[in-house]
Amino acid sequence: MSAEKTKTDGNQATERAKEQFDNAIVEPVRAYGALTTDYFEQLFSAQFDAVRAFSDNSLAQSRSWLEVKDSESLRQVIEEQQQAVRELSERLKADADKIQTLSQEYLKETQQLTTESMHSGRKQLEENMQKGQQQFQENLEKGQDQVKDSFKKGKEEAVDTQQKSQRQADKSKKSTSTSDK
Repeated sequence: MSAEKTKTDGNQATERAKEQFDNAIVEPVRAYGALTTDYFEQLFSAQFDAVRAFSDNSLAQSRSWLEVKDSESLRQVIEEQQQAVRELSERLKADADKIQTLSQEYLKETQQLTTESMHSGRKQLEENMQKGQQQFQENLEKGQDQVKDSFKKGKEEAVDTQQKSQRQADKSKKSTSTSDK
């Protein structure tokens, strides 16, 4: 029975350790990985959109220069170019704001995740300390009980030994008294 109990206790301890490892390491790493992946997906998407818009605008401007035939079409292309530069500047500003907002959200969520992980770790540490103290107390009580039992058995054996010695002494006295007569 003691071997089975030890095996069961060992399995429970292993399961608790696995659960604690998952809660303390695996889950936060998985959450951080998902957060980082989402952040970079959104960041790359914003950057690719900006590059696509810049490329499309640049190609359109290049094509408009091919249409220049006279001074009026030159003036129109130059105005379009200035308008395209303004739009591109506004787009770059909007994209920079979007990336800044995205980065701030990522930082905020990362800090929140770190804080939650720290609180979870602290809570787990406190639980482990309480369990350790409780287990220590239980083992201490078991040890005290075993000492009491051993002391009691030792006393009983001493009394038994003393009684046996007394009986043998009594027998010896009887046999000595019988042989003297």
